[in-house]
Amino acid sequence: MPRQTEQNANNALGILLQGMFSRSRVYYENTRVIVDHPGLQPDILITSNGRSPVVVEAEYMPAANVEPEAKERLGLDVTVDSRPIEAAIALRYPKEVSEAASLADALKGSTLSYCVFTQERNNVKRFPESGWLDGSVEDLADLIRLVSVPQWAVDAATEILRKGIDNAAKILDETATHRPETVKDIAARLGMTDVTQTRRMACAIMANAMVFHERISKMHAGIKTLEKVCGEDVANPQHEVLASWDAILKINYWPIFAIARDILSELQSGDAARILRRLRNTAQEINSAGVENAHDLTGRIFQNLIADRKYLATFYTLPASAALLARLAVAKMKDVDWSDKETIGKLRIADFACGTGTLLSAVYEQIAARHERAGGNPADLHRLMLEEVLYGCDVMPSAVHITCSTLSGMEPAEKFGKSRLYALQYGRQEDGTVKIGSLEFLQSSAQWTLFNTSDPATQIGSSGEEIASQAIANIPDEGFDIVIMNPPYPKATSHEGANANITNPPFAAFGASRADQTEMGRRINRLGKGTCYHGNAGVSSAFAALANKKLKPGGVLALVLPLSAAAGLSWRGLRKMLSSRYEDLTVLSIAAVKRDMSFSSDTGMAECLIVARKLPFAQPSNPVQPRPQFTSLHKRARDPAEAGAIANCITSSTNLRKIEDGPYGGTPLLVGEQLMGEAILAIEEGEGGKWGAVRVKDYSLNQSAHALCHSRLWLPGSPTYVELKVDSLGTIGSMGLVDRDINGPIPRGPFDKVAPTPTATYPALWNHDALQETRMVCIPDVQLHVRVGMEKKAASVWATASRVHISRDFTFGSQALLCAFTDRETIGGSMWPNVTFQDKRFDFAFAVWSNSTLGLLSYWWHSNRRQSSKANLSIRSAESLPILDFRTLTDAQLAKAKEIFDEFRDKELHPAYLADADANRALLDRRVICDLLGFDEEIYQGVRRLAAKWCAEPSVHGGKKRPAWAKFIA
Repeated sequence: MPRQTEQNANNALGILLQGMFSRSRVYYENTRVIVDHPGLQPDILITSNGRSPVVVEAEYMPAANVEPEAKERLGLDVTVDSRPIEAAIALRYPKEVSEAASLADALKGSTLSYCVFTQERNNVKRFPESGWLDGSVEDLADLIRLVSVPQWAVDAATEILRKGIDNAAKILDETATHRPETVKDIAARLGMTDVTQTRRMACAIMANAMVFHERISKMHAGIKTLEKVCGEDVANPQHEVLASWDAILKINYWPIFAIARDILSELQSGDAARILRRLRNTAQEINSAGVENAHDLTGRIFQNLIADRKYLATFYTLPASAALLARLAVAKMKDVDWSDKETIGKLRIADFACGTGTLLSAVYEQIAARHERAGGNPADLHRLMLEEVLYGCDVMPSAVHITCSTLSGMEPAEKFGKSRLYALQYGRQEDGTVKIGSLEFLQSSAQWTLFNTSDPATQIGSSGEEIASQAIANIPDEGFDIVIMNPPYPKATSHEGANANITNPPFAAFGASRADQTEMGRRINRLGKGTCYHGNAGVSSAFAALANKKLKPGGVLALVLPLSAAAGLSWRGLRKMLSSRYEDLTVLSIAAVKRDMSFSSDTGMAECLIVARKLPFAQPSNPVQPRPQFTSLHKRARDPAEAGAIANCITSSTNLRKIEDGPYGGTPLLVGEQLMGEAILAIEEGEGGKWGAVRVKDYSLNQSAHALCHSRLWLPGSPTYVELKVDSLGTIGSMGLVDRDINGPIPRGPFDKVAPTPTATYPALWNHDALQETRMVCIPDVQLHVRVGMEKKAASVWATASRVHISRDFTFGSQALLCAFTDRETIGGSMWPNVTFQDKRFDFAFAVWSNSTLGLLSYWWHSNRRQSSKANLSIRSAESLPILDFRTLTDAQLAKAKEIFDEFRDKELHPAYLADADANRALLDRRVICDLLGFDEEIYQGVRRLAAKWCAEPSVHGGKKRPAWAKFIA
């Protein structure tokens, strides 16, 4: 017989949970809590205003009946507020709890196992899909908090809001036609010009206010409901709503209602009535969805409305991604007493590119949750968080408004004074100078904010006091405990597509002139000098430099960056900074395709999360080589609960496999029995060296690639490695010129590019043509004409011509060749730069090596994999590409390489992503491995297994469907 009954354990757990939920009611072993089932006795029931009730059913191991019992509770209404139970947790107590003298102590010290069932429309979902989550009582409490806001309801409310805003904006579009001055005045209130996106923003702000209006009317006597102020039978909705909003502002809520009131007051009464009635329906639908605690609904919509998005390149951080990053960041903080309100109030947390405040809100939620689990009341933190702890900056005044509105909505009943949210000067100023927003803090700890009488940028607090018409933002160096950002991505060298005629894309927003863009570019170059900023990396590298400047020793850096940060040569400064000044580095990426490979919405490129703690002291002269932890997820987190489970796995991972341990794969990242990804400890390849261990589904590939770079051929399934001499391409040969040095604007380029002819004096292989480039020998696709007066420079450029060319942008899903060979020496253009060897016999060896599996693997490992199925290398990056050291080959081997080349020069190769099923590629592998290098059949078979693994990588196939004939060829 157990010493403690399950009922005793439930009572003890209920008491512990009640201590972690200051504003919830925890019922344990109670009857009369379920509507129409007075005798039903849930083990534990947690209810809270504004959230769905959550039930916990618990049993001692093996707990054979706990799952069906938990599922049976779904859909039942609770008597407290008649809301249905939409989440039920099945919990298994370990057997040692049953024998404990003190149940409270046993539960606190035990690892519990549990899963959660959620009711989503007519479906019941289990998380994890199989197996069980393991965690403490605190982890259980965290999960209860997360699942009490159903994700399906949040998604549905977001769609309702989007449609409502779109419908209201159509009325403003009509107003722009008939009364253009009205919409211009509204745009001025937002600090913007009148464009379609600005009108949608105005409607988003009004919709946000109306959602809160409906909730506030239930909290404060005397505040009329939306139906009473803008219902169908109200004669003058504009007058009634403005009067109600004035009454609300006398209570509080200035960040939410002040600018909404200003926008509404600009409208003609007829237009106002139509907009208000459309948004009333939207607000009522959202409130009926029961998502009062989903504060970022407006922010999600707003981020899609920024008029200058194509230049600012701002992307909304998905809520689950924000929760993941915030959890990892807060987990790296040391020595914080989360139960002590005053200690928390001394923290300083900043986002210098805050957008709609998603990341600041996520950190706030993490801190509030930790405080509540430690026995505190999150409402007690609100004034401190808004007045002292959280700092947000942006160049979009309307974005700062949404941030302040979102943060205020965390505890809408709590007042606060001035906030630390600033809209900063950007572009040409009245005094003739130019400003570049938050990046001005690279030079100074203080700068003037914008003037806008109804915007939080002027430090208007929740009670409406206007501190100054134009405030000074103080951002001290080494003053922050966390800097968390998803900074904008544009770079000065982005001149494709819509940016083709833009002088400096990062600074083309808000109608900046060419002269303004040029001067702003010079300013960032000057302020970023000596930091990790690099123009080719873009302004996000400048924001990383700013974060480093503002972080305290021991502070935590948390960034969302393009995956280029892991491999790009222009990002070397960032990687060098992290290796020399930070510890406990964690890098996350996603081994998925297309939109699923990013942590933000709509980027179209792969991203990574970087979280690290700044060293509390200067590095010694011979620092220990850092061991960053790389985690590659198989998919991005779909909701905050999944993000929480992933974060717990990452932070609790121990005994991680190292990249040099051999091709055995990484340490599995398991959520229940579901493999969410792998983690590995890597070695930095030189100071600021590339991070190859990103966006990889199977880390055994990385381990083989790492070994190959160190002259070891170590294949999956093999207990040992064999020696294979490898060195960098730039050491063995030399790279040709970038295309701008060939046909760039005078005086840079000496040639013009024209159509090819068979008798061309200066032939060139310029562009990719996947349908034509399926054989190693390719035909030049253009010819070059010497510009008048540039004959001498043309001769020096032509001297770089060669027979072998390497793909600069290699799309694995459509292209077959990594190396192209031309029978006569040819200039390499934008896609096919030249490779030159002093020993011309190396040309043949390079061609057969590069197009074999080992050549493809080496290129993939070394390249930038930010696009779905494309890898790219700059000219300079290609110089460090690891290749077979042809200098170590004998004359006989070099002759064999020529023989292999001759055999394959006219053989068709399939796109690289089918390398495992391509008969000619398999034969090429055999010729290279066995005939050229002299290895046996076992090594060859290992290379073919490697080909199959490589072709299964999302960054290789890019989600492209394999043809029916594509079967593995050994």
